[in-house]
Amino acid sequence: MTLLTFVPAGTETAPLPSALVDLGITVGRVAHHPLPLPLAAAAGLFGRRPYTLARYWSAAFAGMLRERVAVLTPPYVLANHLHMASYVEAIGDTPMILRQHNVEHLWMERYARERGVTPAGLYARSQAARLKRAEASLCRAAALTLAIQESEAAILRTLAPDARVATLPVGIDLSRYPPRRPSEPPVLLLAASFSWPPNVEGALRFLAEGWPRVQAGAPEARLRLAGKSPPASLIRAAVRAGAEVAADVPSMPEEFACATLLLVPLWLGAGARVKIVEALAARLPVVATPFACDGLGLTPGVHYLEGETAAQLADQALALLRDPARGDAPARAGRAVAEERWSRPAVARLQNELVAQVSR
Repeated sequence: MTLLTFVPAGTETAPLPSALVDLGITVGRVAHHPLPLPLAAAAGLFGRRPYTLARYWSAAFAGMLRERVAVLTPPYVLANHLHMASYVEAIGDTPMILRQHNVEHLWMERYARERGVTPAGLYARSQAARLKRAEASLCRAAALTLAIQESEAAILRTLAPDARVATLPVGIDLSRYPPRRPSEPPVLLLAASFSWPPNVEGALRFLAEGWPRVQAGAPEARLRLAGKSPPASLIRAAVRAGAEVAADVPSMPEEFACATLLLVPLWLGAGARVKIVEALAARLPVVATPFACDGLGLTPGVHYLEGETAAQLADQALALLRDPARGDAPARAGRAVAEERWSRPAVARLQNELVAQVSR
């Protein structure tokens, strides 16, 4: 297997992660030099690609991909995310399998609605239309498009009726999750990649509207924000609110093991929330918005506890803090559904069957 990937400038020759070395994966790295914001915004309006794809376009990456495909003659190329599918012309007649993490134009439409009649909202509206056309075109160019959720697969089939689209859920290594040993005092875990703006907005909203409610009812409780790349604005808000920020934690399964519950305050975005799947696999009670669990096929009150607003999320968390046994049944049900739907062997078998149908 050969992996071609962007990396931060200056790290092209850094030691590779042991997980890749141990598997014998050959890695080709290209420094990522995203266009400055004004140029990227202009490219999104007048260039060949919408903004989110233009920021990941690189002639150097296209050249490396073209050269490796010519030498290796692979049976297929897997484009991980719509951004990488933009390079389909570089692979010639080699089949492309597109792994969609979200329906990209949908999240841009939601972002535009959230911003309303503001410069950001109007720009996002124009980009949503361009992104929709690009998404349809790239799905048609792929030999197979793999959506994470069936609801998103249905949207992509409507968007590109002549495209081949299948559903492949996320795969979880269930053995990674140690037995739970909740900390004292109790810890409310908010785990996310904070490089994704909707996660930051949700965390800020909970800090402002939900966390004070928890503090008033359970002053001993701690709120821990754990995840990649927290921006300065979130760190400042967390410090003011008396919450902890743990960037780039070494082991998220350990975070799950020590937490009392997982909070998912999300009102914007798209795609499956993998942290919810992981928390269910770890038998950790989940308190989330309906939007956060959309498409996962979970039942509120059975697999997770639901709150529409930040205040309702806080109330559900308080109920769990006052009666920890209330989370036992959802934790068991969540683990059962994780074993049934998202175990890595089951997902791997399905992936291999789907890919074999289109390999050259």
